[in-house]
Formats: sequence, structure tokens, C-alpha cells
Amino acid sequence: MTQGLFMGSGVTRRVLGEGGVTRELFLFEARRLMRHPLVWGMTGLVPALQTYLSRDQQPHWGVDPVHATGLSACLGAAVLVVAGLAASRDGRHGMPESLAGLPGRAERRTRAILLATPLVAGLAAAVSVFGYLGIRLLSGPGAGRFDVWEPLTAVAAAMLAATLGVAVGRWARWLIAGPMVAAVLGYLIFTNYQNGAAGWLLPVMQQYHADWPDRPSGVHLVYVLALAVLFGGVAVLRHRARLAPAVAVVAALGVAVPTGAVAAAEPPFVEHGAGWFTIEDVDPRVRERYHGRNTHRCSVREGITYCAYPHYEPWIPLWEETVRSAVDALPAALRARVPRVEQTSPRWYIGDDDTPKIRPAMSWGHPDQRTVLAHDVALWATRWQGRGDGEECDGRGQARTVVALWIIGQVSPPERPRILLVDGDHGRRWMLGWGDAEIGYAKLLLTTPGAREKVHAHWETLIKPTTTIDQALPLLGLPRMFDAPTGAQPCL
Repeated sequence: MTQGLFMGSGVTRRVLGEGGVTRELFLFEARRLMRHPLVWGMTGLVPALQTYLSRDQQPHWGVDPVHATGLSACLGAAVLVVAGLAASRDGRHGMPESLAGLPGRAERRTRAILLATPLVAGLAAAVSVFGYLGIRLLSGPGAGRFDVWEPLTAVAAAMLAATLGVAVGRWARWLIAGPMVAAVLGYLIFTNYQNGAAGWLLPVMQQYHADWPDRPSGVHLVYVLALAVLFGGVAVLRHRARLAPAVAVVAALGVAVPTGAVAAAEPPFVEHGAGWFTIEDVDPRVRERYHGRNTHRCSVREGITYCAYPHYEPWIPLWEETVRSAVDALPAALRARVPRVEQTSPRWYIGDDDTPKIRPAMSWGHPDQRTVLAHDVALWATRWQGRGDGEECDGRGQARTVVALWIIGQVSPPERPRILLVDGDHGRRWMLGWGDAEIGYAKLLLTTPGAREKVHAHWETLIKPTTTIDQALPLLGLPRMFDAPTGAQPCL
């Protein structure tokens, strides 16, 4: 039966020389791997799933390749299992006797598998990851600095999975060996963010945010490639001790140890949570990027200044679309002095600057990120100051709460106060409360003809903290539909 398989793939006894046999075996193994449903299935699943996960975000060339590389570990797991089964097949179910009559011996078959599986695995990873990046390229303007070493690491990790699978298949011939190794590595990679800098000793480190320090991606790529060579040599040495594979193993160790040590020596990243901190507390690797001189690139568009970090300028038109929707609802005098729109890192924001600003974050696309900018415009325009003691104040019953929600409503429907997503796992909520009555009147105002003219005509009266909603209803031409008592801790 096995002989028939090889005959069907072009391997015959007329093949002359070891090179010819190895070449035909290589082609057989390459075709087999490319046709395997686990391999081509994962090759398509990785970009499809990552596209779905990033569907509500604009392309970010610093983050997207990292996330795609992390998810490509699924493809690596499939390759590891398939390569392990291929390498161990000639030791199962009477196969040694069947293969004894063929011109190729076990070592030659191992070399053919080692040539075929990393090549096919690397090509599959390249198609998967770069295919996803191509989809993102067509998804709209992207921002952030592209690190080419990240997607190349996905290719290298797939090649490492292939050689590791062959080594596992040769040294441990049990069918369960490959899946067990894949499961253990998968768990370690999934929990890699818990390992700190030591996480760089694994093939994939997928935890990353836009405003984190640069990653040691280049040296980590060399480390992964060295591991691929190392396990390839280990697989060949299973048959007999030979100089060439032994030298390859020693050389790979000579590269993997220092590069792994350099990557793992990356200083731990300290992220500040809530609470007061100064610029001296900011990680020095990002201090100059976000708080040094010339940290923003600014441009003026229709009288409003927009400032973005380097490589984020393509998103300025997207910010402008949202900001203009809210600003156009303001009286002309306010439209002429709108605060500048300045990109701010949620992790590195130091709240010691009282200058009003509209603050887009490091990512863009989620509806909450548009709502945040509308909030910034509305709260500036209606002069909210809070209580001054850090506690949440109550905007219920105040006319300017309705006006602020009406301005926000130009971008997103008015809703109850909540934490709004701004970037990654960071959210923002204003220390200001309101209730259903204010939301109801804001929605009613949004559907009232001529509402903008009425708001502009009575602007100064409406935004006074002492003006109640009941007093504002006649000015806005709204019927009394909700009870709107003044809050117990009114905002100033």
C-alpha cells in the first residue's frame, strides 16, 4: 500500500541516486502538507478570525501585525501535529517492513520532511498573516509605525513548529505526542502576558498596545529562527550521530542563547493605573515619545487645530468628521475658539494641564471613541467644572445637561453615564451624572424643528448652572413630559 502511494507520486525504483530520492520524497511531503485540511483550514481561519476581531477598528500598523502573529500560533499548532504524524508514520502499524523495500531510508525520509514542512508552513503563515494585513490595508486609513519583523516572526514561528513537530515525531513516536506538545505550547503562549520579559523565550508574544514601548522584535525573530534550526538538527540526530547536524545544533544554540537572553532582558513594562503620578514615573522608553518636545504633528483644518503623534496623521480627517458634527451645533462665537484636538495616550496622560483639549486616543473606530470626542466638545461648550473635590457631581435638573446631551446627540444617541472605551482596555467616564429625564428631553430636542436656532438664541441662559430644565422648556419650545428635579450634589 505504501509502495503504491510512492509510485503514484512519482517515486519509482528507476530514481537514480540519493538526491533524486530525497527530491521526490520532498515533493511528496510538500504536496501532502499543502493538501492537509488542518493546514489550509488554519491558513484561512487565522485571517478570517483576526479580521472579525478587528472589524470595528481602523488599521493600526503597530498593533495589527502583533495580534495576527499571536493568532497564527493556531496555524503553528496544526503544522506541529501534522509534521509529527508525518515523521512518525514509518514506525507505526508494520510500516518499517513495508518501507524496507523502498529506495529511501528513514534518515532520508526525515531530511525530506524537514525540507518540506518548514517551507510549506512558512508559505502558509506568510499567506495568512500578510493576507490579513492586505485586508486591513483596504479597510481604511491606517496609523502607527509598521514593524516588519512582527509578521516575519509569524513565518518563523510556523517554521519552528514544523521542525519541532518532526523532532517530536522522530523521538516520541506516540500519536498523542504532537498534540500534547501543541497543547502545552498553546497554553503557555495564551498565558504569556503573565511571564513578563521572560515571555520572549516563547515563539510568540501577542500582548501589545499602541502606546507601549517598542518590542525587541528583530532579535526575537533571530531567536525563533535559531530554534527552528536547532530542532531540525535534533530530528536528524535521532538516526545517528553525524557531524553536520551536530554542528547545526551547536551553532543554533550559540545563536538562540544570546538572542533569547537579549530579548528576555527587556526591562519590565510598568503601567500606571488610576491615581496621581508625575512625569518622572512614566516609563523612560516612552517618556520622550509622548511627553518630550515635538511629540505631535499639528495641522489646522477649518479653523480647528488637530495634533497627532507621528504616524497617526492619517486619522486626522476621521477625528475631524466627528468633531465637526459636534462643533457645528455650537453658536458661531464658540465655533471660532474650539480647543485644539490633541491625541493623548490614556496610559501616559498626566492630568496636570488645565488647558481645555479634545483628546482622541491611540486607536480609532469603535463608536465609543467618537462619543468621547463629542463629550469633550459638549462639556467644554457648556462650561462644566465639577465639584472640585474629585467626587462625581449631579447634573440632573440643569438645562445645560440637556444642551450637552443634545450636542453629544449630533454624534451618538444620548444615554446614561457609563465608562466609554477609548483604547484597548482603557475607558473614560466623566465625573458627571444625569438621569432619564435629561436623556428624554435631549432626544426630544434632537427631533424638534428649529431646535438649533432656539438653543443659539438662548445660549447664555441655558448654560447657566442656575437655569433649571423647567425654566428652559419654554425657551426651547418643548412640552413638559418628565419630572426633572435638581440633584442633591449639583455641578458648578
